[in-house]
Amino acid sequence: MTARIRSRWQAVWVAEAVQCIEEQGPLDDAHALARALGTEGRQEDRLRERAWLLGERLGLLDQLARWREAAWVLLVVAAAAVLALANGLLFAVLADGRTINAMSALVSALGLHLLTLFFWLMSLAFGGSGTASSGASLSVGRLLAGLALRLPFWRGPQAAPMARAGLRLLLRERLAPWVFGLVSHVVWALGLLFMLVGLLFAFAFREYQLTWESTLLGPDWFASFARATGALPALLGVPIPHLADSSQSAGNWPAREAAWWLLACLAFYGLLPRSVLAMWCWWKVRKAAQRVDIPLADPYYQRLLTRFQALEPAQVTDIEHPLAGSATPRAAPTGGFNAGVAVLGFELPEHFAWPPAELAEGPLLVSRIAGSMHEQTKAYGQLAALRPETLLVLCDAAASPDRGTARFLREAGVNARHCALVLCARPDGLGEDAAAGIQRWLSWAADRHLPEWTVLDSLDAAARWAKGRA
Repeated sequence: MTARIRSRWQAVWVAEAVQCIEEQGPLDDAHALARALGTEGRQEDRLRERAWLLGERLGLLDQLARWREAAWVLLVVAAAAVLALANGLLFAVLADGRTINAMSALVSALGLHLLTLFFWLMSLAFGGSGTASSGASLSVGRLLAGLALRLPFWRGPQAAPMARAGLRLLLRERLAPWVFGLVSHVVWALGLLFMLVGLLFAFAFREYQLTWESTLLGPDWFASFARATGALPALLGVPIPHLADSSQSAGNWPAREAAWWLLACLAFYGLLPRSVLAMWCWWKVRKAAQRVDIPLADPYYQRLLTRFQALEPAQVTDIEHPLAGSATPRAAPTGGFNAGVAVLGFELPEHFAWPPAELAEGPLLVSRIAGSMHEQTKAYGQLAALRPETLLVLCDAAASPDRGTARFLREAGVNARHCALVLCARPDGLGEDAAAGIQRWLSWAADRHLPEWTVLDSLDAAARWAKGRA
């Protein structure tokens, strides 16, 4: 396991980048595959560990760290964007000096905000199906990524695959509208907040007169508009401005009431929805980052899982789990035993020489059993008739013992005084696989509660053991 601290999102991001790189050709991953094989947990954990090890070798983790260290640049850019936005909105509202057109000020303060908010809501509505809006969001993301990769502190040997992997991850998880929405809402919320503070200070220390002026619209329309837009703020006690003389084609609103109305509209229809939506987007992104994982159905990962399975050691199949304390040593049969050795080969592969030369000195019985019930029953009968002093059962060390093997050993061992299980290696020698197989048989024999059986790892050891029992 690597020493770097990583989150689920980072691990899946690196895995996606490794997949992008391997689309150009497979990587040499024998070492990473072997190390990831020892990872405990689900299949996804192994795949993430393999990708993380490869990412460390390829420099993907260094690129991720470089971007994390350069995040302060993004903060500076975002702060500059917020200040420019707030200053632009504030200037649009106060540009006319001490006299402010109320309708113009409201449109200047909230018009662009409401327009961009509408487009985001449309992208969210149509983006649930992963169609046009997700493509538009990703187009914006590709544009921003292309611009960012031109900056010297963002460039790197693996910057391109990491950027491409991030965009693909957003598309797969349908997170593009939420991520870009989070950035947009935070910028707008801070910009509107700074503008609100700027207007509050301006109205607190300077005198402004808010007027209503129009060639086409009469004063009654403005009065209705003020009541409609001020209805929500009025619930919190914000005064609703009223016209001094509704017969005039142009007139002034009471300065104090008009100022509070403008500030309340900016807070309720600008700052509040942007703040709520920013928190909603943050919650959605955080929730998605916690559940994101390797897509096992992807053919790329299916091929990797097949390679993991090929590396796994052979497992014991058809295991019985007897209750603790239920196994008891076999009872010794009544009557005597005949001196001699019985040798049985149980489910040995065809390439094993039979009978074995090491055990050819006068055995009472030499029999090779393929494993059928008929052959086993015949062997039980022969052993019951011969009642040998010593019984040797030869099995393939590379095979996997199962419940049938345990049942045969118990039944066969009833008619012998000394019993030994001999593990035969393949003709090409023991090797790591055979050594692991012998260890597997030893563990299996202990788990099966066969204390009366001695386990031997070669034919020579079996010959010496049998001679010592003669």
